[in-house]
Amino acid sequence: MNRLLTAALLVAAFCASPAALAQAYPVDDSGSQVLSGNVRMKWDSVLPRPGQASTMTGRLTVLVRLDVSPWRGRSGRIYKKLAPQPSGPVLAQWTSRGVLLPGQLRDGERTLVYSGPIVADRLEDTLMVTLQADGDRLPDQSQLSFTFEIELESP
Repeated sequence: MNRLLTAALLVAAFCASPAALAQAYPVDDSGSQVLSGNVRMKWDSVLPRPGQASTMTGRLTVLVRLDVSPWRGRSGRIYKKLAPQPSGPVLAQWTSRGVLLPGQLRDGERTLVYSGPIVADRLEDTLMVTLQADGDRLPDQSQLSFTFEIELESP
């Protein structure tokens, strides 16, 4: 009986935690702009060693403009997401010049880029992005789908 009560209390505590209750909302990033156009991917090694991945790397600059007006006056956490890629694993790493956190993520993941109060209608930053992918599986033309979402803190 004690184990059942303990398990029930743990489940209740988890369900009441803010992380369990957090709902993610999409953030409009349609104002964002890729400055460098198409990314030119270059081989990391002309002749990889046996067993070494044949990776390609490319760099781009993105002006990120997030419309956070629906949540102005609230606090929240904004995450950057990269959809799974059918061509194989992709790694994105970036540095920032403003309010967004530097970081990295792989396709199919999300990572925190902002946490705090939303005091304006837009969050803006410039990201210097480095992409790395498996060159053996990368098609000639490929499009990555980055998105942003917000989880609000309790009022």
